[in-house]
This record gives sequence, structure tokens and C-alpha cells, in this order.
Amino acid sequence: MPARIRERDLVIPALRAAVADGGTITTSRLIEVLEAEFAPDGQDAQLLEGRHDTYFSQKVRNLVSHRSASTSMFTHGYATYDASNESITITDQGRLFLDRVPE
Repeated sequence: MPARIRERDLVIPALRAAVADGGTITTSRLIEVLEAEFAPDGQDAQLLEGRHDTYFSQKVRNLVSHRSASTSMFTHGYATYDASNESITITDQGRLFLDRVPE
């Protein structure tokens, strides 16, 4: 059985995706980018019951919906979220964090 992708596994790739898109990325674009990077399979690739999205895409959206959690990239100051256009913007602190993370 393939290992499940965890929400915390998505933080660094999400920040890198924001950088690659000029500093800001919409959540729908982020889902596309991370799906291409992670190629979810097994349960992560399954559609949620009664929905049109997968377990994986829900985990990406949870990055935003769980933004007030003490462990989130938003609480740590690595990114901000703009609800008006559903986008994530990496902060200077987030860029410094990525500079310390091995490739």
C-alpha cells in the first residue's frame, strides 16, 4: 500500500510553488502544481464521497483552512492568505525559511 501524503509534507513544496509563480499562487493552481509533483495514488487519488475533489486536493486546501493552527505556515509567518482571490503569498520570512531548507 502506498504511503499517504500528509498535510505537513505539502508546506515546503507549497512555498516553493509560490516562489516559482512570482511569489503568489492561487489555491487552484497550487493543487495543480502539487498534484504534478506528488502524483498522488491510492487513497490520496480517490474522490471524496459526494464531491468532485480528491483526498489529496482536500489536503492542499487544508493548508489554508487550517491556517490558524499553531503549526501552520501562516502562523509561522511564512505566508499570507488573501481570501478575495484565494491566493497564498510567500513572505520574506518564508523565503528565509526556504533558504535554510535543503533542496
